[in-house]
Amino acid sequence: MDTTLSKASPVEYELDLHATADELEPKLKEALNAQRKNMDVQGFRKGKVPLGLVKKMHGEAIGYRVAEQFVQEAFEEEVEETDAIEPLGQPTLVDLDYELDADLQATLRFGVRPEVELEDLSSVEITMLDPEITEEDVEDEIERLRKEEADLLPLEEEAAEDTDYVNIDLQRIDPDTDTPIIGDKDEDLTFFLDDDRLKEELREALVGQKAGDTFRVELPQEHPAHEHAGHEHPHEHEGDGEDRLYEVTVNDVKRRDLPPLDEEFVRRVTEGELDDLEAFRTDIRERLQEAWDERAREMAQGEVIDKMLELHPVPVPESVIEGYLDSFVKQVEEENDGELPEDFDEEHFRQRNRRDAEDQGRWMLIRDQIVEEQDLEVSNEEIQTFFAEQSGGEEQVTAQQIEQFYQTMPQMMEKVEQQILSDKVYDFLFDRLDVESKSREEFEEEMQQQQQQQAQRQRMAP
Repeated sequence: MDTTLSKASPVEYELDLHATADELEPKLKEALNAQRKNMDVQGFRKGKVPLGLVKKMHGEAIGYRVAEQFVQEAFEEEVEETDAIEPLGQPTLVDLDYELDADLQATLRFGVRPEVELEDLSSVEITMLDPEITEEDVEDEIERLRKEEADLLPLEEEAAEDTDYVNIDLQRIDPDTDTPIIGDKDEDLTFFLDDDRLKEELREALVGQKAGDTFRVELPQEHPAHEHAGHEHPHEHEGDGEDRLYEVTVNDVKRRDLPPLDEEFVRRVTEGELDDLEAFRTDIRERLQEAWDERAREMAQGEVIDKMLELHPVPVPESVIEGYLDSFVKQVEEENDGELPEDFDEEHFRQRNRRDAEDQGRWMLIRDQIVEEQDLEVSNEEIQTFFAEQSGGEEQVTAQQIEQFYQTMPQMMEKVEQQILSDKVYDFLFDRLDVESKSREEFEEEMQQQQQQQAQRQRMAP
């Protein structure tokens, strides 16, 4: 067997391989004999079919499998002998020229880990949200919990107010003929009028209406209520930019009857853990602070990744990019009960998500370089701490039970270790970067400006 290893790009190598028919014969004969053991052909005892007949019936398919396996083994042997090369991702069979009982010529391409030289980060600025929980935040959360626990009382004659619950039907109307458009009707849409996701045009039109009322209103062409209003909107409208005329029928109006804020309420929403109002407020403050701190860290992590990708434009092997794209496709399968949707265009999907796959691959290379240079590891104590945090102190599920569950699935256990390792990488980067604190007020103002700019761009788009 002759092999030639050549560099195809800064992050890819090609292995050209030539093997004679004599070199392939032992493996081919072994595969043919394995096939013969399971063959049941009329006129022959099972497993006693002549090898020539086996080759005639299955030789081409078996020969191709043997050739592929031979190439893979040759690749592993070549890489093992070449210490300076560390393959990354799965190799790709670029070319395979083989016919049964003939010589084999093949070319494999595989990625290698590029050199990543980490830049000085001391002058690189990122912003970290510094959330401070106020009394207003605590009271808003208590009010939200009271709304969740409220009874809904039907209103017979009273008009809907801006916090009430409504059930409506939406029938689209053809403005030219002033008649309903058949098949374009949504029934039993339900929502609260103080839901921030509700279209403002519909909210304003519903305030003051009573159960049994019918009226018409023009609404945006996208989902006329909002994307979470009871169920998904079934109609796909053409994007002509015009509003739609709808006839709205109010089926029902209900009003929240908020429970009193007392010890009984506290016991109910905390499932008996608390019964004191002050302790309840303290618990809410701590939970809000924890949630905001986690959100702040996640946002900062996203900015860190963007900065690191910008500073380190290292090339990414094609095999790594394809590996991430494969995982994206797998995720679509898992979200659709293990099958791809019938109308799923995988080629278009992979093309559309290629940039994201490349960025994830590049971040993986940068992250791994930090892990190596800083000698970062995950200790058993850190894993135990992770499981203890996952249990949350619950008596029903112990940290040991959670660990036993993860141990049964090595892939999930690997994800736990990688998550802990990633946290260490972020901690290292936060220590090296110039981190500027930002208040929630500043953050929310910036977010509002970004949303306004995005809305303006959408209005200006052709």
